[in-house]
Amino acid sequence: MWKRGAAAALADFKDPVNGSAGYRVCLYDSSGTAQPLMETAIPPGGICGTRPCWRTSGTTGFRYKNADGMPDGITAATLRSGVTGRASVSVKGKGANLPTPALGLTLPVTVQLVISDGVTTDCWQTTYATAIANDATRFNAKGP
Repeated sequence: MWKRGAAAALADFKDPVNGSAGYRVCLYDSSGTAQPLMETAIPPGGICGTRPCWRTSGTTGFRYKNADGMPDGITAATLRSGVTGRASVSVKGKGANLPTPALGLTLPVTVQLVISDGVTTDCWQTTYATAIANDATRFNAKGP
């Protein structure tokens, strides 16, 4: 979703392993439809199956894995801090729990990860100006 972005510090991602910040993925398009078209949560902490949903990833970030996609369809996330060009955020979701908007989205489409701890809010986003597939059954695009 957000690759080779501006510099991001590990603290910018709060602490999804032990913290209480809220993590949301939002999707917007350029239609006149009420926005966001999709908003889904990635809860902090938690147990997915028999393992913690979130874990630290070395000294640079965090990984989320939830094969069941509960509660809102997000199955994986990677938050990686680093200098400009090395920081990245990616989120994957699928299944019946993912609140999918009506497809055939109006370009450009923007996807955001919003992290809020009640004091500060951080947002990472990518805007997709073109799509590989964009019809009534599928949206597929590669970010800048």
